[in-house]
Amino acid sequence: LRRRAVDHLTVRDYIWRWDTDWFWCSRAFGVQQPLVRALWPRRWRRSDVYRRLVALDRRYGASERLRRLRGLPPEEPVVQDVEIPVARLPEFLDAFHTDVGITPVWLCPLKLREPRDDSGAVIGPARTWPLYPMTPGELYVNAGFWSAVPQEPGRPDAHNRRVEKLVARLGGHKSLYSTVHYGEDEFWRRYNGTAYRALKERYDPRGVLPDLYRKVST
Repeated sequence: LRRRAVDHLTVRDYIWRWDTDWFWCSRAFGVQQPLVRALWPRRWRRSDVYRRLVALDRRYGASERLRRLRGLPPEEPVVQDVEIPVARLPEFLDAFHTDVGITPVWLCPLKLREPRDDSGAVIGPARTWPLYPMTPGELYVNAGFWSAVPQEPGRPDAHNRRVEKLVARLGGHKSLYSTVHYGEDEFWRRYNGTAYRALKERYDPRGVLPDLYRKVST
């Protein structure tokens, strides 16, 4: 980044840019540890392999049984990507590190920009995303964190709900790459249910496909 302003990837490298190690998921299997990495065949250090392992674990609960045998509490997965206005980011991180405590936290700035011509001149107002309210021209920071923390007794989604409420309080929003713990009414308030229903009625009037809430909450 210090030596070049522009870099290029081949199409193959762009498509597979998360592999061979799928950046966050491999950590859960210890594949970022040198000894485990040396023993884990290279051809199996891929996201599709990790996905299958995760699916098998969720189906049979092997990791939860192992935690019980070790006398450890069950875990709550916290897999979130959230956008926070840059001025509120320190407040978000302070609360997050105190109440959730996952590390690392990945930070990536983003902004809705005005369309420009080839010379760089602005040719119109910044576009908005109807289902994802962000203020055009305002700098946000995406904070990503993907791990698990010990469950609070009787509250299996306590940390995720804490994150959702904190993001809302700070004027942020979270991408639907994240796991969703909103109730349905709250979800549609945050993701412009009125606009979505108009689109759904136009392009899927018979309801052949599940709606957005059903897709991301189940």
